[in-house]
Amino acid sequence: MPGPYGPGNASVYGALGGHVLGLTVRAERESEAAAVRAIEDAAFGEPLQGEIVDAIRGTDRWIARGSLVAEGAGHELVGHLLVSEGDLLADDGALVRRIWMVGPVAVSPGWQGRGVGGALMRAVIDLATTRDEPVLCLLGHADYYPRFGFEPARALGIAPPRPWPDANWLALRLPAWDATLTGTAYFPPAFPDSSGLAPG
Repeated sequence: MPGPYGPGNASVYGALGGHVLGLTVRAERESEAAAVRAIEDAAFGEPLQGEIVDAIRGTDRWIARGSLVAEGAGHELVGHLLVSEGDLLADDGALVRRIWMVGPVAVSPGWQGRGVGGALMRAVIDLATTRDEPVLCLLGHADYYPRFGFEPARALGIAPPRPWPDANWLALRLPAWDATLTGTAYFPPAFPDSSGLAPG
């Protein structure tokens, strides 16, 4: 069952493993907003994900170097991943802390199934680890993200903003993980309804 902010199609993401020849994963440059939008639109076949990225860009939820692009050997952009700051709220509505939320993630149709998504995921995990973030959360494919170490977030004490299945509402504990980080996680306000969409 695909989530709207993870893979729109399982074939978008190649198998975890081998190096993708000539592929570079790096932070988006200021001049690349339109190219990123084109990747999102092409991968999902509709504009919602690109609109979300554009709406977060320039806000306080935008993470420095957290909009990652995959660049092919010919310098064309072939994939994109956004990580942004959501809110982890206690039962009384108090902010526990901001946490990193993964998505949207997109790969150009001609590059799907070639490991681009895996390269982007490994890059964001490295980025979050380097910055001492405790956890990454996302809504996505149950058969894709566990290969990176993601597990049902609710079992860790992080509830979804809507009643999504445990198989799709996932979290990755990083080295800075603190088991006292419990509550309900919310996507940034740029996401529809500020709480995300039901899995498609």
